[in-house]
Amino acid sequence: MKGTTLLITSTAVTALNLSGQAAAQTDERPVSFEIGTGVEYDSNVALLELDTATNSGDAIALFDFAVAYDMRSNSAFDLKAGYNFSETAHDDFDDFDLRIHRGSGTMSYDFGRVDVGSVFQHALAELDGDDFMTLTQVSPYFSTLIGERFFLRVAYTRTDKDFDDNPGRAAQADAVSSDLYYFVNGLRTYILVGFRYDDEDANDGQFDYSGNRLRIQLSRRFTLDSRELTFKVGLRSEQRDYDNETLSIGAARRDDRLQLEASGEIPLNDRFTAGIAYKRANNESNLPAVDFDEDVLSVTFKAGF
Repeated sequence: MKGTTLLITSTAVTALNLSGQAAAQTDERPVSFEIGTGVEYDSNVALLELDTATNSGDAIALFDFAVAYDMRSNSAFDLKAGYNFSETAHDDFDDFDLRIHRGSGTMSYDFGRVDVGSVFQHALAELDGDDFMTLTQVSPYFSTLIGERFFLRVAYTRTDKDFDDNPGRAAQADAVSSDLYYFVNGLRTYILVGFRYDDEDANDGQFDYSGNRLRIQLSRRFTLDSRELTFKVGLRSEQRDYDNETLSIGAARRDDRLQLEASGEIPLNDRFTAGIAYKRANNESNLPAVDFDEDVLSVTFKAGF
């Protein structure tokens, strides 16, 4: 879904957990809030969930609000919960305005060098003010430290998707993923390599597919004039092979997606942070509607409480 997505992959969840561990060292409050706004330019406004692209660019206003609870007890059991609201407002393509409500929860138990837990998510999406998509996701996982520099997370994810105006796209998906972190300098510098295998079964057989994703990311935190900047650059490759003939092209569909992302964040003070991000996506497919390139540039500001 362009810049906003209903799904949080295991890689993203792991990154959230790692950043949460760092935050816990300095902030013991169980409840936190974050509000954000920004602007974005997308060279090709698209909605991949509906295989739709405009082949035109647009400016977009962004808004986010989040509240999170972290039990942070001294016991081995940990409980986290959160709610996130996000909205996009396009300058020209109002039909692509997206509003998402997402609730999530994580339960985990620390066995020492091994954590076992499960992540639950439920999301409701509206497109141009109308109900669009409902997603429910359950993801049990385990994670472990390997030596002093490696962190491994393995997860199974079950996803149920329903589309209000397109029941044929409703689907159940199973995924297995693994994410390996190599800490060059603790949380200040690390490299991530992630792999995920997906198998999706839709009500309409032409949307059934299996696929895999490979992601490589470098994260670096460094100090500039007493401010700690965070820089990330990553490359993601995804291939999808559809099981049955796609009626509009009379053949089985094949997608190859390659995406480069780079972002930077700088704190303005104790509560406010500015960020800039760039994404270059190359989507190749024998389905013409999703065979396109895309550049997205965004500038955001957020405040945490």
